[in-house]
Amino acid sequence: MAGLDANKVYLPTPDQSSTTGAIAVAPVDTPLPKTAREKLDASTWESGGYVGDAGIAISTGAAIAREIADITISSEDLFAVIKDWSQGTVRKALSDFDGTISVPFLQVDEFAAKRVVGKNNTVFAKADAEHGNMLTIDLGPDMPDIESWAFSMKDGDSRIRVLVPRGQVTNIDAINFVPNAANSWPGTLACYAGPDGWAIRVIYEDGTIIDAVGQKAIEDMTVDELKAYAAANDIDISGLTKKDEIMNAIQNAQSATE
Repeated sequence: MAGLDANKVYLPTPDQSSTTGAIAVAPVDTPLPKTAREKLDASTWESGGYVGDAGIAISTGAAIAREIADITISSEDLFAVIKDWSQGTVRKALSDFDGTISVPFLQVDEFAAKRVVGKNNTVFAKADAEHGNMLTIDLGPDMPDIESWAFSMKDGDSRIRVLVPRGQVTNIDAINFVPNAANSWPGTLACYAGPDGWAIRVIYEDGTIIDAVGQKAIEDMTVDELKAYAAANDIDISGLTKKDEIMNAIQNAQSATE
């Protein structure tokens, strides 16, 4: 229903834990999550680290950027104009789509380096008697792999997720080494269309959760109902299979938020 709704005003922050970041990648053709709060399979999705305070930013081409900066735009930048014999405009068609996402990698580690310069240009060596844990990043003409990407965000009970079926960092912005700012590697992720035709999908969930198992008490739920309840309420039950284990995890999570 239209009208004022503060639940539709989002202030996104990274949806991350003490060990799991808000960015994750997986091999191309990995099934993408269908919701903004669906947990990603850790055996398939590799989690990244911290992102800079600018967050991520989606752009759909230079023409849109000029509209924001100059409050003016030429239709020729976005559309192919189809005219008839009399030179009258009969239709306009989108002539170009260039979806990108800027990602400032704040945590400089093996994950970030492989995404920015490629696996062949990234070497990590564990600490030994001669050096500490060492990351070597080679800048050259090689391109990183194309992968599936997921960016997870939250605002209270609300969730936002940005999905890219096929993404590849194709540009590295200025890498600054200064004493008064964190060293980060800002990359631009080129977003390519997947099998369904879209290149970037943004999913918003406003936090309204309808309990599929009704008002049944936790103790009376089956294992499948407990799993569904945990998933709907964003409770981590990874590795738990027995009813008592899952029930205790749910109750502990509920107690922690009270």
